[in-house]
Amino acid sequence: MEEKKNSSVGLQIEAPSPTPDRMNFDIDLGNLPKPLTIEEKKYLLAVERGDVANVRRMLQKALRTKSVNINCVDSLGRGALTLAIDGENLEMVELLVIMGVETKDALLEAINQEFVEAVELLLEHEELIHKDGELYSWQKVDINTAQYSREITPLILAAHKNNYEIIKLLLDRGATLPQPHLSIQII
Repeated sequence: MEEKKNSSVGLQIEAPSPTPDRMNFDIDLGNLPKPLTIEEKKYLLAVERGDVANVRRMLQKALRTKSVNINCVDSLGRGALTLAIDGENLEMVELLVIMGVETKDALLEAINQEFVEAVELLLEHEELIHKDGELYSWQKVDINTAQYSREITPLILAAHKNNYEIIKLLLDRGATLPQPHLSIQII
């Protein structure tokens, strides 16, 4: 360590500057998206273009050979379901769900895009896969890669979008608002 004398402050001690051999980085590379293979790029492009026949073929091959990660995401963090929802392609959304692509926060994306038919399809799928006591699909998304904050629920997002049809759909299926965290202040 190096000491410097400053007449107005007294003795100051400078911390040693980090050197490359002393730097310690705690980077979790496990959560970073992996580069896409050529096949995965073709798969996402086919989804984005709405090429249902090619996507069906690619998914069938992927399920047989494990050659393509059907849950891969592009450089913007968009997976196949997000691309299909953004393109408002219900047939593609249905195909992807049937073939086992993870829904993650696709329901929230469908609500945000106000794609009512996809919301309905994804709600039906969620009812089939959800087990009591477990988190819903949109709650299981890794916080580092999530498109929406943890506090956003389907009902809150639908209300934010002011979409009566989706709000009614959610309420008819039993959606509720979470209890707010109350802080009691004693005076």
